[in-house]
Amino acid sequence: MEHISYDVLILGSGAAGLRAAISAREAGLEVCVVSKGSPGKSSCTSFSAGVMAGSVHAASLNAHRESTLWAGREINQEELVQVLVEEAPVRLDELKKWGIHADFQKGYLYAKGRPPVQGEAIVACLLEKNRQVGTQFTGNLLVTDLVTQDQVAGISGYSRTSGTWVAITAKAVVLATGGSAALYLRNDNPKRMLGEGCKLALEAGAVLQDMEFVQFYPLCLAEPGLPALVVPPGLADCGRLINEGSEDVLEKYGIEERPAGQRARDSLSQALFKEIYRNGQTVFLDLTNLSEEKWHIDPFSASMISLLRERCGAKNRPLRVAPASHHTMGGIEIDRTGATTVAGLFAAGEVTGGLHGANRMGGNALSETLVFGARAGSSAADCAMGRIDRDPSSVLSRLAERRLKKGAAEPLVTSLRKTLRQVMWEDGGIMRNREGLVRAADALREIREEVAGSSRRQEGEEPTGTLELLSAARVAGLILDAALRRQESRGAHFREDFPERDDGQWRGHLQVRVGPNGEDVWNFQPKP
Repeated sequence: MEHISYDVLILGSGAAGLRAAISAREAGLEVCVVSKGSPGKSSCTSFSAGVMAGSVHAASLNAHRESTLWAGREINQEELVQVLVEEAPVRLDELKKWGIHADFQKGYLYAKGRPPVQGEAIVACLLEKNRQVGTQFTGNLLVTDLVTQDQVAGISGYSRTSGTWVAITAKAVVLATGGSAALYLRNDNPKRMLGEGCKLALEAGAVLQDMEFVQFYPLCLAEPGLPALVVPPGLADCGRLINEGSEDVLEKYGIEERPAGQRARDSLSQALFKEIYRNGQTVFLDLTNLSEEKWHIDPFSASMISLLRERCGAKNRPLRVAPASHHTMGGIEIDRTGATTVAGLFAAGEVTGGLHGANRMGGNALSETLVFGARAGSSAADCAMGRIDRDPSSVLSRLAERRLKKGAAEPLVTSLRKTLRQVMWEDGGIMRNREGLVRAADALREIREEVAGSSRRQEGEEPTGTLELLSAARVAGLILDAALRRQESRGAHFREDFPERDDGQWRGHLQVRVGPNGEDVWNFQPKP
């Protein structure tokens, strides 16, 4: 394999990875950002609405903290919450100094990008800053393995640009690969957001936690032929949410939190899933009578006027809506500095778990990427500067041993990927029970066996589809296993057979690591 070496290596070019790179590069180190696609593209940051929570006012700081803890249903890592609340205003102000186009209103910074992907403005700002400080980039590289040994970290991956395998070593690595919401049939994420970072970290020896907590945004478009666009929560509260029998859905299910699309994402998603997929109802959001003032209730809502009212038809008729997988709260365990349980390995953003607890407050995802991206980048730089140059040959040998020799034919991969997403949506998503979770786990096992047993890949065909599918099945299996083990309902995790929250038994974190024989070792860490 081709071999390249840097001081700090960062996987992922969304906001978390780009912000980490700036911190590491400003420490004077050689830094490279690796991405599956073109740098900065196809990240959740780019696809986002660009809304970032954070305020410098004391009252707002306290409100931000309390809202985050309330959303997390009492299992947030409170030290991480405190870091987020205290440092988010600093990071948002930093973005403004770097030239981002954005408006601040009522404790939130709203990026002014191209609707519906306003988050592109954040990526553009951070990419430009990285260019100024001299960060290097490697795109179109699918990373398959991560190894740490004797103060050397290394990755191997398949380059779609050159059609070859590449190995990169460094003194420290930051994982910022995003979440795994695209494991579900209905989602609003980039299609390749499949959780590889969790798989890489777990196999490198890190601990994962809270994998059962997957957030579904309740009010996404479900119009035939249109993508599952997020309807701004401010607009949703101004309109009427009704089923085809004209029943008010919020009243029917006793949902009183407002804005419901922001503060009641878990209960509202469950209500809509019941209405649509259990009761066979179509649910509509009626915005036809909204005044111009209501359409401008906040910058996010105002930015979507043309798209929703004119192009999607909201001016003349109610729009069909349904939940979609949106964010994953679980991931790699980190401390305040962004350090994992593996020396030299750091993480930031949606690939981590613990900050949001059982459910995420709207606006915190992007603030998290900036705050903990900066911290992880600085920590990785400190780690790298404290390490002497080591011979990477043993790491390179281990990476070469793991390299995939065969792959499944692409039509098979495409079919199985669709099956995986369908299985996760039906049995591993919003409404869960033991029977469905076991059925889903069995289906994933069959997918893995079929891929592993196939050797129909033609000579010269890219193995990326097989690699992504195997990784996706691994992460999906962890979500199902965690959901099966947590015998209660809390936040975004709802068990029909255990519908009540149980603080006596389950107020804490389910964690998993790989044991000495390659088996998954689970344990429960109660909160003090």
